[in-house]
Amino acid sequence: MSDDDHYLRRPYLTLPGVTGMPNLREVIASMPNEQKHRFESSGEFIRRLAHRVTKWREGLQEDEEPAIFALMSNGDAVEVYTLGEDGHSSVVVEGNLNGSSCMFISHQSSFQIVCYTRKIEEEKPKRKIGFYVGGEEIEA
Repeated sequence: MSDDDHYLRRPYLTLPGVTGMPNLREVIASMPNEQKHRFESSGEFIRRLAHRVTKWREGLQEDEEPAIFALMSNGDAVEVYTLGEDGHSSVVVEGNLNGSSCMFISHQSSFQIVCYTRKIEEEKPKRKIGFYVGGEEIEA
């Protein structure tokens, strides 16, 4: 397999001439404050997740699609329809909880998700997941 076949497992940051995983503390310490602030933002997290889901979808079978669940602290799981930034460090999820529409807001430090694939039901079209960052919509 080529390196392109393992795009989901590659580290987010790569440095020329460096092998293995870079020391993220050193990388972040050397960043200008504005760039560091952006790197830590919920918007950047959502943008990277949208990119990963898009790439992941490309490798799935025709009868499969990605799905995301946001895990709540009480053990419930919200099926994610859209995911957006809410300020610098929070995320807002619109989705479905136990058959009801819901909105879930979380600080990104405690936000947990699980991504999986599921078979597409014949009577339903493929569903895209919406990601919203800085006024931009990214469908994956």
